[in-house]
Amino acid sequence: MNFQFRTSRTPMVLASSATIAALMLTGCGQEPAPGAQTSTSAEASESAQQSDNTNGSTVDQDELLQINDQLSETLGDEYVQGWVKDGQLNVSTTNEKQLDAIEAAGAVGHLVQFSNEELRSAIQEIMKWQGKQENPVRSAIHAYTLNPETGGITLSVDKSQLEEVQKLIEADQPVGDIPVDYKSSGGIMTPAATQ
Repeated sequence: MNFQFRTSRTPMVLASSATIAALMLTGCGQEPAPGAQTSTSAEASESAQQSDNTNGSTVDQDELLQINDQLSETLGDEYVQGWVKDGQLNVSTTNEKQLDAIEAAGAVGHLVQFSNEELRSAIQEIMKWQGKQENPVRSAIHAYTLNPETGGITLSVDKSQLEEVQKLIEADQPVGDIPVDYKSSGGIMTPAATQ
């Protein structure tokens, strides 16, 4: 079951089941470019799968949400995103000096190069780049998400066009040095597909 939560600074996606609890705090809330489609349901599902709590213990979700909210407020623009992995809150920041504050709050700190704003802008640039391509590449990217593990972005791409999209993005460099990861997508998610 998926729930959408919003803090004062960061949209969060919370997914839990009877045996595992997972939390993905992405900070990704950009408006899609005209003609581009995104899938927050797909993102929520993927985030939950990537952030599974596999240690079997129950995660105090409210406490993790509070800690993330506090860190988001404390770090301000230096807060990139937060996520839960193995029952532990992880928070990325662009400032090495903030790692101590993150760890003092009980989270695992990660230093990344690009801010949340830069990553959102990168997604917008990918959308613009995509809009200029010919079909089938133009319609091949189905979802855009921030990647907490790499400090970059992840594109869900039509599996038949994955290699071509990757090759074109590497050649054109629409997002500069921001890391771009790719994963295979079976198609654009619809509300009916997420039921």
